[in-house]
Amino acid sequence: MSSAILGGLTFKELALKTWTAIRKHNCLGRAAELAFYFLLALFPLLIVLLNLISFIPAVQEIILFWLSRLMPPDATAIVETWVQNVFANRSGGLVSFGLLFSLWAAATGMGALIAALNSAYEVEEGRPFWKAQLVALGLIVALCLLVIGGAVLITFGDSWGPALANLVGYEKTIDRIWLVIRYLMGLAMLIIGMAIIYIFAPNVQQRWTWIAPGALFAVTTFILASYLFSLYIRYAPSYNATYGSLGAVVVLMLWLYLMGLIMYIGGEINSEIANAAGKRVVRKV
Repeated sequence: MSSAILGGLTFKELALKTWTAIRKHNCLGRAAELAFYFLLALFPLLIVLLNLISFIPAVQEIILFWLSRLMPPDATAIVETWVQNVFANRSGGLVSFGLLFSLWAAATGMGALIAALNSAYEVEEGRPFWKAQLVALGLIVALCLLVIGGAVLITFGDSWGPALANLVGYEKTIDRIWLVIRYLMGLAMLIIGMAIIYIFAPNVQQRWTWIAPGALFAVTTFILASYLFSLYIRYAPSYNATYGSLGAVVVLMLWLYLMGLIMYIGGEINSEIANAAGKRVVRKV
């Protein structure tokens, strides 16, 4: 990654500036706030999303597959049971209620993320309330469309790999290559989603190149942190002795806390790059 993409900073300079900003902006407290709002928004938003994409074959298995790759096992178990109940009890009323509640909850959660990123950039939210709400809702819709698009590509892409293998031959090789491509597609969707948040959420105008390092850091660190956290939960399950039946809920909250913390640090990285570039401009109202 060239120094131009980092705003002229070296990796060491960027790391030191980011660490100073993390301590200055109460990053740990912000992450705890984000974890609460993420939990509030998670299940109602999933209600709408699951019903919107229920027309896709085997969508339940696809969602659970990718969640199991990102979340710790105990947290996945909570979501898996809930998803199965949603599919077993789908109804128009559920969609209507879920849509209204989830829009409010998700807008509140996205609003907390917007406030956190504004704090990272040290700017006030100068946009009118209605405009800030539209930005939050627009980001939610964009992320939902990204998830739906990814589910469609992955679902119907399952038939492309075998078809290509039958056409070209070398079935085992093609299957392995296609498996790698599917994982890369999922990774690309995560990076694009994170980049969309970083470019539009804070009340600053910036270039896509300035937010690329933070988005890449957030996605790669989040995947690595989720994996290491899963290993800890699996081989050191002492939390069950402390929290008992609430252990799985605590695991989910800790995972959401990690997600909020990493997203905030990614925002701090982008902020330091924008500061170093010296061309950061607050958005016009």
